[in-house]
Amino acid sequence: MRLEAWVEKRIVFLVGLYFFFFPVDSQAGTLIHGARAAGMAGAFAAIADDPSAVLFNPAGLATIKGTNSYSGATAVFGPTEFESRDGETESTEFQVFFPPHLYISSDMKHEGIALGLGVYSPFGVGGRKWDDEGITRYAGTENLISTFAINPVFACRVYPWLSVGLGAFYLYSSSDSKQMIDQSALGAGDAKLSLEGSGGGLGLNVGILLFPEEKFSFGLTYRSGVHVNQDVTVDLDNIAPALQIFSGGPDFSTDARTTLHFPQVFSFGAAYRPTKSLTFGMELEWTGWSSFDYMDLNLQEELPEVGLSDFIVDFDYNDVWFVKVGAEYRLNDHYSLRGGYMYSMNPVPTYTLAPGNPDSNQHNLCVGMGYKLKKWTVDFAYVADFYEDRTVDNDILSGKYQTFVNCVGLSVGYSYLNIENLVLRARSEAKGSATDYSI
Repeated sequence: MRLEAWVEKRIVFLVGLYFFFFPVDSQAGTLIHGARAAGMAGAFAAIADDPSAVLFNPAGLATIKGTNSYSGATAVFGPTEFESRDGETESTEFQVFFPPHLYISSDMKHEGIALGLGVYSPFGVGGRKWDDEGITRYAGTENLISTFAINPVFACRVYPWLSVGLGAFYLYSSSDSKQMIDQSALGAGDAKLSLEGSGGGLGLNVGILLFPEEKFSFGLTYRSGVHVNQDVTVDLDNIAPALQIFSGGPDFSTDARTTLHFPQVFSFGAAYRPTKSLTFGMELEWTGWSSFDYMDLNLQEELPEVGLSDFIVDFDYNDVWFVKVGAEYRLNDHYSLRGGYMYSMNPVPTYTLAPGNPDSNQHNLCVGMGYKLKKWTVDFAYVADFYEDRTVDNDILSGKYQTFVNCVGLSVGYSYLNIENLVLRARSEAKGSATDYSI
């Protein structure tokens, strides 16, 4: 094979890597922000009555009394299996990811207003790892994407039937991916191409919560898109001896720049409380993944002789809808049971789908329970995420993908006493009183 022809073929593989480098899961981040909401399939925009309202609907903070915290993490794990058109199969290696969440809210001792702060992973933390010698290795062997947001918010109850909330957030994103490069035509083993990138950007979120009457509430939320400028490091290792005259050795490294366009999100929810013990929630959510239209990678130092040059890659992702329904039943003052279902559409078109993100339409079955004792609350949730089988025929890697993901969430809440209540409690205890001044 002529060297020029080999380089041209390598560019095709590199294009596949860049699709692999920026994996996006249409469900990622939806059911990992709090175990109580996850147990109700995320249908929480019209409920939003714990500190996780910072994310789900900041207007809900104005309905929460006192100072409260809510924190925890979600274990996310599950296999993806790929079957080639020739019948060969390969599965991802076992990995567990723990996207965390932390929320704090306070009414600042003023009824009808509240401040909140959230630290969470809006688009998830996770990825897939395939065998370095497997059938997917030339389309991608490993990927990891993590997103974290710091989100202060302010909420106000304008009328007894209307609350509003406004916040700003800083989104930090990091990505790490690897792909093997076939060098057999040059009489050498596979090279390894690795990319690591990170960067951040600013966005805002707003929410409205309506209480037209006691049994009904409605929530409307918006989270803006974010442009994240990433600094990327590109490493190419084990370069074939025939190409080392261009690279100056077996390894080559350069910096690069690119911009990711994370999507905007709209949610509309409704809640119905037929009794004091039972709450139903439903929600429609729209996510504008069409912001992932293309990616422009600019290398500080190009090496066109081995296929490393600036170029633009089309993503052509689609906007998607989520449908969520959930319920919570309070058995007594201590225990609650929850359940729900969420359907999410797939944003990734066939011709850009790769092993790093073999996304498809998803069906999520959710269950949960909560336990409350005085100032403590413990919530647990389990989500079974069934991906529809996805068969693709494209220039990256053709075949069938099958995926099943487990999400196990645990959140712990605590209501803090204010100074006045601490003083009153101390005085009452000194007098031998059994009066409880807890919030």
